[in-house]
Amino acid sequence: MKRLLLSILITVGIVFILFTQISLKDLYTLLKNIDPFWTIVGSASNLLAILFQAFRYKYLIYSKNIPLSELFRITVFYNLLKMILPSKLGELSYPYLLNKISGLNITEGLASLIASRVYDLSILLIIFSFSSIRLQSFFKINIFFIILFACLPIGLILFVFFYMSSILMLFSNVLGKISDWTGVKKSKSTQWVQRKIHQIAEDFYAIKARGTYLSVTLSSLTIWALVIWGFYSFLKGFGIEVSFLNAAFGSTVGIISSSLPISGIGNWGTLEAGWTAGFLMVGLSKEKAIATGFGVHILVLAICAMMGFICWISLNIPAGGQKR
Repeated sequence: MKRLLLSILITVGIVFILFTQISLKDLYTLLKNIDPFWTIVGSASNLLAILFQAFRYKYLIYSKNIPLSELFRITVFYNLLKMILPSKLGELSYPYLLNKISGLNITEGLASLIASRVYDLSILLIIFSFSSIRLQSFFKINIFFIILFACLPIGLILFVFFYMSSILMLFSNVLGKISDWTGVKKSKSTQWVQRKIHQIAEDFYAIKARGTYLSVTLSSLTIWALVIWGFYSFLKGFGIEVSFLNAAFGSTVGIISSSLPISGIGNWGTLEAGWTAGFLMVGLSKEKAIATGFGVHILVLAICAMMGFICWISLNIPAGGQKR
């Protein structure tokens, strides 16, 4: 209950601060006057990104051949829940849904989720570094240091990823050793945690053994190209004239900020704060940066909610036409 209350307070606090700079009327006018053509283009781009997410999970899941249509439904639900659940609980909805809908082991679902997020973060940092090249005058930093700034965390992330199974095994063994050194008898919960860590480590080893690095990398690149093109299209629909590279930079700052371990409701507030900071750097006015951040977020939520409803209906109505 305390975590939920904290999530609400954080989200309300950030949103309140942002809305001291704009009015609801500004946001309403922005959404009301959006160009239908660019709305359709942006929506299609976001839907294709979800489809490629499902493709990527198919490459990462090794123990079952889950149909792509089923993975697409799960991915739609996962994206929707990420936007409405507090304290990053939406992330955990993916392994839960895989278990409930497809019967996949929770630990394998968790391992495939972590693997996908590693690819996401690495590619976002690459996009950030390349899109920030045009902003050297703003940062007043040599291009070499901008690329180095992105490469160092990418290298660390990939190192941890490739040795994740060994790291998890080591952590589990250390946990057991600590229990032995303190002379405290291992509780059932400690044994359960050790067992689950071992299972996740084995899942990571199995994912690596598949050797689908190229397929997962290409699908991840396609996902983020489509997501950023969708954001760019929505900005065009709002009548905001920015280059694609500037749109990539501003939206990437927003996405990275929303990925931080801040206990808000979904990504509300954190995405808009990062989005505003990113687009202020590329020259947008404060009012337009804040309003477009909320506008894009609302459009993406509407798309996910609509697709979630369609997928829920299809999940409950089998081919025969009778409800389950």
